[in-house]
Amino acid sequence: MRAVTRTLTAMMPEADAPNPGNPIHSSATAKQYGYRAALVGGATIYGWCVESIIDAAGMDWLRHGWADIQFRRPVFPNDSLTVHVQRDGSINVADPDGRVRIEGRIGLGDATWLNELTIPEPRAAELPADPLPPLTSGNLPRSQTLRTRAVPLSRADAELFCREKQHETMACFYGDGAHVHPAWLANQPIYWLHHSYSYGPAIHTASRIQHLGDAHIDDVFTVRGRCVDGFERNGHQYIVNDTEIASSRAGVVARIQHTAIYEVAPRT
Repeated sequence: MRAVTRTLTAMMPEADAPNPGNPIHSSATAKQYGYRAALVGGATIYGWCVESIIDAAGMDWLRHGWADIQFRRPVFPNDSLTVHVQRDGSINVADPDGRVRIEGRIGLGDATWLNELTIPEPRAAELPADPLPPLTSGNLPRSQTLRTRAVPLSRADAELFCREKQHETMACFYGDGAHVHPAWLANQPIYWLHHSYSYGPAIHTASRIQHLGDAHIDDVFTVRGRCVDGFERNGHQYIVNDTEIASSRAGVVARIQHTAIYEVAPRT
């Protein structure tokens, strides 16, 4: 693995617009919770690191590599950031003052923690719950398998995601047979949980992502999984979910453990 350093600016042109999917990504709601501006989504920031990760680890990382990422501090629109990937696989994203916003590790092959992730039972895709129950500490579905979600991903939708959301320039994510962007995969546990529950505002705090196959566009993906834990910390309510993403053509392409705050405590 080679060392890579790259600078970028956090781009979020829609920061002042309402965001009903997750209001913490809108300026008005974020400020109500004590943040100075809208929070940039964790999976989006992770996606901005992908070029550096591939430069460091090579294209094989997309097929059979992993990332273990913790989001230590918020990232706001127009923040200047530097991505550092070291030869030992450590990665961090820091601001000009050296404060680490994101840190973790990447690698090739199977992660040492892969066997810690629960493998969800096979279940056919289902419609979302109707009505969606609110997710609370009182009804947290710990140890329960939740609704499976089917997600078609066309070339047009994949390229729109890369252009508008990720500002991605790597050619491997465009054109016929393009790779699915890792940020798109990292986002799927969020939409999967929204398939069973209503919640928000929410903050993505950590991801363990294991690539297990070659994911390509123009396919239908199945996202299944279960809630494995929930806890309270500093007034926030957290949920931990293990999910598996399968392609209709290639089988299982990723397993992801996603940790998020689903009830955000206002800053004091």
